[in-house]
Amino acid sequence: MTKLVKIQLAIAVPLVLVGGFFAFFTYRQLTQNIGGDVATVNEDGKEVFYSRLDGTIIDQNEESISAVGVMIENHVEARPQSGLSQAKIVYEVLVESDITRFLAIYDLSENLEKIGPIRSARPYFIDIASEYQATYVHSGGSPEALKRLKTDNLVINLDEFFGYNTGYFWRDNKRYAPHNLYTSSDLLFQAMEHYNVFDYSDFRPWQFKDGTGASDNNSEIKINYSEASSYQVIWKYSVESNQYERWQNNVRHIDADGSIIETDNVIVQFANIKILDEVGRKDIRLTGTNKAIIFHDGQSIIGYYKKINAGSRTIFYDDNDNEIELNRGKIWIEVVPSDLEIEY
Repeated sequence: MTKLVKIQLAIAVPLVLVGGFFAFFTYRQLTQNIGGDVATVNEDGKEVFYSRLDGTIIDQNEESISAVGVMIENHVEARPQSGLSQAKIVYEVLVESDITRFLAIYDLSENLEKIGPIRSARPYFIDIASEYQATYVHSGGSPEALKRLKTDNLVINLDEFFGYNTGYFWRDNKRYAPHNLYTSSDLLFQAMEHYNVFDYSDFRPWQFKDGTGASDNNSEIKINYSEASSYQVIWKYSVESNQYERWQNNVRHIDADGSIIETDNVIVQFANIKILDEVGRKDIRLTGTNKAIIFHDGQSIIGYYKKINAGSRTIFYDDNDNEIELNRGKIWIEVVPSDLEIEY
């Protein structure tokens, strides 16, 4: 079945990176009882621990650090990306010139040898990272983003460009700058140790359920961020795996290590957008309430989201005002303009 849906994009104001003098990098101790239940008792009377990021079962001590949000670019010359397929949550949002950029959220429970290419911050990405009280990893940023990072104190700031943190990043000489800046999970751990900072996160987790794989009513989700095919996205649903496979520019989206980009949930989040200047910088309002479509199990749920302020969590609801349960596993959130037509 094919439907055309119109969407509204709002660009809100977030927080951004610490500018030219010293890297503001604060960490707080993360514990297991942060923002809601993270453990339940199963039928055998044993405690089962769940990741607050994606709802999957984890070892009791696995989430020993907080979330890390890495700005990963999607410029044609930045492809293929590294480490994108291993992110727990990924946001795709427009930047200047109608290209998209990713904010990839990790818990660093896996060894990631290469993450990137890393690019600059934008205010609305800071809003998103603040939902997870995350370490925000980037290289410089727009003027408004850098200003917000200095004053808002909503994220933990790790800036390669202005923060004297070059030791936690490297350039891959096989690629041309600026599309060649990378980090790794080991280097991010070293950064935490160097600044003697610890991780504390009390963000509210989403509600999760086990996937059912009940339907293939929505076998494809088509999102055209730009007239250029390079930023035309298709998510293809597989009944066998109950996952969605990502395509862009009419080819399968594959990580640098050959891993296919797949997810258990696709969320289309509508927002209002305003162009700010001749450069094409955007004000994307992610606070307040707007429309959302949640895809999992081959089905779609049309609803809405609510985000009270820049630092609060975005929660997704159906039309009966019930919070929507996501499938345990990876989550991709496509933030799209209000007048964009989504085909599914």
